[in-house]
Amino acid sequence: MADQKIIQKTVDALMPELIALSDYIWQHPEYNFKEVKSSAAFAGILTRLGFQVKQGVGGLDTAVRAVFDSGRPGLHIGFLGEYDAVPGMGHACGHNLMAAMAVGAGAALKSVIQELGGKVSVIGTPGEEGGGGKVIMLEHGVFDEYDALLILHPANETVVNDISYSKTDLLVDFFGKKAHAATWPEEGISALTPILALFNLIAAQRLEVADRGKILGVITKGGEEAIMIPDHCQASFTVRSYDNQYRIQLVDQLIKMGEGLAALTGTRFEYRFTGPTYEEIRNNPVLEKILEEKFTALGEVVGPRRKELGIGTTDVGNVTHRVPALQSYILVAQGMRGHTPEFEETVGGPLGHQVIRTGAQAMALTALELMSDPGLQTELKESFQRMKTQYGWE
Repeated sequence: MADQKIIQKTVDALMPELIALSDYIWQHPEYNFKEVKSSAAFAGILTRLGFQVKQGVGGLDTAVRAVFDSGRPGLHIGFLGEYDAVPGMGHACGHNLMAAMAVGAGAALKSVIQELGGKVSVIGTPGEEGGGGKVIMLEHGVFDEYDALLILHPANETVVNDISYSKTDLLVDFFGKKAHAATWPEEGISALTPILALFNLIAAQRLEVADRGKILGVITKGGEEAIMIPDHCQASFTVRSYDNQYRIQLVDQLIKMGEGLAALTGTRFEYRFTGPTYEEIRNNPVLEKILEEKFTALGEVVGPRRKELGIGTTDVGNVTHRVPALQSYILVAQGMRGHTPEFEETVGGPLGHQVIRTGAQAMALTALELMSDPGLQTELKESFQRMKTQYGWE
């Protein structure tokens, strides 16, 4: 109980600095891997709070890792913060609040960690909005040493669970032979024919695919002049599923359809992946249970994660496949969707400021309970192992 009060008082005392950090990031929106001012502000406050701070980690110039080591054995808990903006929309996703909540949670846990033992980290992860910063950081081993990782996202409801698609993005190209379509069409080989056939095949398979996944695409190059048979056509696809293994199956199916159509039409088929592959999110149930208890104690009303709230993709999903972790949500304003001008304005004002305190305290209190209870630590490891076995991550 004493440690809980220390955590809450620490966050309360830091609120002016946390609000200032959030406001600064909000006022200086920066996009994928160009978050120079935001990452510097993030690193600066953590340095002042006594963390050992390193910038440019995980192969990314604007990634930050700040660690405080108690010098005693124990768990290593990390709080993830984001600070990239939505291209063209400022902080319409509220990442400025995420950065402030992560710093507040880390500082609060640091205030009691000498008794607990172990380490606490606050990690700044750039490029979430399409850049896959956490995927790159995973590949560089940044998250290998953690026992648990937590991140909290502003939203229009408070929810501990999460749903996201796994996704693969790719470009496909067909190459044929150009010819004058009115005069010598027999000399040409249309690259548009297999592109159109590919979209027709995808549409014909919607019944079998049903709601297990999606193959979504647009033709990005369909030829240059109507009078010419096109020798190069291109389409862009995103393949998505709640099930990582089924998404892989759909990607393989798409590629085989392209190869088959190229053989049938006498064209040449090429494909290339664009951007990082995102895995579907799998929150750790033990962390969810603890966080829900802390949210409730702090006065939040926790609801279920509904599909109606919107389903996207996140690089946090990849993290949850490698480390016991969660991404959860905290209410900023009811009925207000993210990635809108209204939400962007709200997260930079008083309603946004209010969630920093609750979010930081809830995450720090979750970590406190986990680090204090060996039984929960065992449950955490066992639940993660079951997830690895169930979803074939091993």
